[in-house]
Amino acid sequence: MPTIVLLVGAAMASVSMALTFPSLSPLRPKMVMLDRDGVINQDVGSPGVIHKDQFHLTPGAANAIGKLKRSGCLVVIITNQSCVGKGLLGMSDLGSIHDKMEQLLVEGDSCAVIDRIYVCTSVDENDPRKKPNPGMIIEACHDMQVDPANSVFIGDTLTDLQAAKLGRVPRRVLVETGYGFGLMGGVSACVPAKVVEGTYLDTCNGCTLSQHLFGVMPFLYASNLEEAVISIIGDNGVS
Repeated sequence: MPTIVLLVGAAMASVSMALTFPSLSPLRPKMVMLDRDGVINQDVGSPGVIHKDQFHLTPGAANAIGKLKRSGCLVVIITNQSCVGKGLLGMSDLGSIHDKMEQLLVEGDSCAVIDRIYVCTSVDENDPRKKPNPGMIIEACHDMQVDPANSVFIGDTLTDLQAAKLGRVPRRVLVETGYGFGLMGGVSACVPAKVVEGTYLDTCNGCTLSQHLFGVMPFLYASNLEEAVISIIGDNGVS
């Protein structure tokens, strides 16, 4: 069972690196950070998953995480769960939900084991750990001893991409599942996934992206977690 981290880690040191998207880099990341709702499991809307019976994996999620693990990547979850801070469920309830998540993942792929889960339960938008703030990302990189330059963040919301950028994670991925489709103006992701930046917009046939996305470009836009993982590590020898 992975460690669930709720408190701020000891190191909040800043790091510096170029915020570019090495879309064709042959190097696999050492760590992949995943948002939970809308990425690993189907998003159920506000106030979120508050009972384990509401928790259902997105298609291909278990195999995607299994691929990452077989390729040698660390896999951690970075998730806001303000429903706890609002009193809608307790920490034991959240633990039960995560127990079900782990069970479903390994049932789908025996290698799909999460290394660590970082959770922010705060309702304070200024909490340094709550996305779009990068506190949990900085903790994960410190705890797992991974340079953010060697990591990837996969999420479905603007706050995911903002947190990743502030955390100096150069390879950021938006998935169409969850809120990604709406952020991209109702435009479906290509297969294989493509990088979203200026030239992408030229071929987008007038799509209306959320204006805030311009501040987190470039990022990869993938149809789901499985397609995101294939784009990151390829599809050879780890299926």
